[in-house]
Amino acid sequence: MELPTGDWIWALAIAALLTGAAVSVIVLAAVGSIRRSVNEGGARHAQQMRRLAETVAALKAQQQAAEGRIQTLTEANRKLAEDVAALNERLRDADSAPRITGTARLLH
Repeated sequence: MELPTGDWIWALAIAALLTGAAVSVIVLAAVGSIRRSVNEGGARHAQQMRRLAETVAALKAQQQAAEGRIQTLTEANRKLAEDVAALNERLRDADSAPRITGTARLLH
């Protein structure tokens, strides 16, 4: 059997090389497109995470301010309750004290 020789072998080799090159270009373009999409998605996620972190920080600051106001109001309420209790005690003492009438009352 004789080995095939001729121009068709060279044509076949060139066609195989061109096909390989075309497939390589297509694969590289697809990988580049996928990589770009992944990078854009990552950038969007990073931006969303930054916005969420800013929102959490703002909410935490609002919560701390509200806790401060609550503490102030609680303290004011406690003082008011003490004042009311003291007034009630003075009123009870005044109610239980003997009443002074007449001129002695004016001096009192």
